[in-house]
Amino acid sequence: MTDPTPIDRLSRHALVMALWTPAGFVAVALLHMGLTGGGPWWIAAGMAMILAAFVGHIIINVATSSSFTSGETALGALSYSAALVALVLGRLIGPDDMGEGVFLAIGVGLAVILAAVIVYMLIAFGPRGAFARFDVIRDNNLRASSRLQHRGGRR
Repeated sequence: MTDPTPIDRLSRHALVMALWTPAGFVAVALLHMGLTGGGPWWIAAGMAMILAAFVGHIIINVATSSSFTSGETALGALSYSAALVALVLGRLIGPDDMGEGVFLAIGVGLAVILAAVIVYMLIAFGPRGAFARFDVIRDNNLRASSRLQHRGGRR
């Protein structure tokens, strides 16, 4: 497979932005409605919109024969971490009238998004490949023996 040209990369980026911009706007509007008194079903709809945009991004990656860029991965991890920290801090130091329904809806939504990412990684890379994505020690080890395929237990 040949490397994508700059025009191919720009076209993919434009397609991804054309997906995430309106989806993000709708998701934020739905989450805002749920947090300002609409109830947990609005929050669930906002989380479902984020999940639908993630699935759409996977479809774009398949159609363009690409994968998530390191910038997209970092942005997704940072956004997820910020949402998780905001949820925990909102519960700990937020107002007492923040109901359990809101906390539960956002918590379940974040858990479903995490499960979707794990399922995607298992399908795309297989179990060993998915765990190898997090093996930074092997990636930073310059010894030739660290590049050998693992064949199981000791012989």
